[in-house]
Amino acid sequence: MLIHDILGIDPGEIVYFVEGSYAALKNNNMSLQYLEVIQNDPEAHLERILDENDRLIGVILLSPANDESGDERAVFTNMVSSVPLANDSNKHFSTISRNLNFNKTYRTASKKFGEAVIEYYSHALMNRQLCDNCISAKEPYEMVYILGRNARLKAILDKYELKGDILEICCGNGMSTLPLHEMGYDPLTIDLDRCQICQGLEHKVLYPARTIVLDATRLSEFFTEKSFDTIAGFMLGTIYSFNRGIWEKIISEAVKLLKPGGIVLLTVNKKEEMEILNSALEKAHVIGKMIDNTDEKGIYDQWVYVGSV
Repeated sequence: MLIHDILGIDPGEIVYFVEGSYAALKNNNMSLQYLEVIQNDPEAHLERILDENDRLIGVILLSPANDESGDERAVFTNMVSSVPLANDSNKHFSTISRNLNFNKTYRTASKKFGEAVIEYYSHALMNRQLCDNCISAKEPYEMVYILGRNARLKAILDKYELKGDILEICCGNGMSTLPLHEMGYDPLTIDLDRCQICQGLEHKVLYPARTIVLDATRLSEFFTEKSFDTIAGFMLGTIYSFNRGIWEKIISEAVKLLKPGGIVLLTVNKKEEMEILNSALEKAHVIGKMIDNTDEKGIYDQWVYVGSV
């Protein structure tokens, strides 16, 4: 994995991130508890990871090999807690880190390390390390991914080309991500449903270093504002009047991440759903239009929204 490449160690060596999920990195509660203890341990073998600007982005606690096991490395990072603005957990992390003595320093690009963090949690999810008592079996590919849907979305993408850095919200199992990849796009994909994400990762439709289990109503807590060129979301829903507040929050959060001139491309099944999204997009000052894309089957991507900020 990428984290092994960054550390220059054998792929079989044990490396793990302390927090139980990517989202947990925002507050780093477990990491801070451990670091409080570690800073008072003079025998702790500590290493650090610096980015291209010499900023500390990772702390490593090395447990050397013994007769029973090889080297083990526990990784702590404030990369997520420091984005977009420093919060209490990041300040606490930085304060503790200044008191630590490091035996070794690694250097890497912040983007590569960020992908390594994402990749680690994707593999942990597939290995059932993040779920208690998982009973979900891998479903046959042909029961999950529908070629007709693939072709229909490609026809939309032929009309409305995406650009730059792409965030695909509510990606599910990657049914919509599949044609994006086939057309040469490399979106960062997120969804809150870890079982759907796991399914997409197992079928290699979603890419481990580009997929995060994350609540789309909290996007601005994890990503810097104005950092994406495109926000995409396909077959969003189901959207009703009783849950429109959630979808309004998702749209508001997504638009915050768009660069000036950035584009929004969304699809849903029903006109009523798109009307709710359209209203939310207008409130977020996106200029765009609803497009009737209905066909006789009436299933996928019946209504399209394309707009820009």
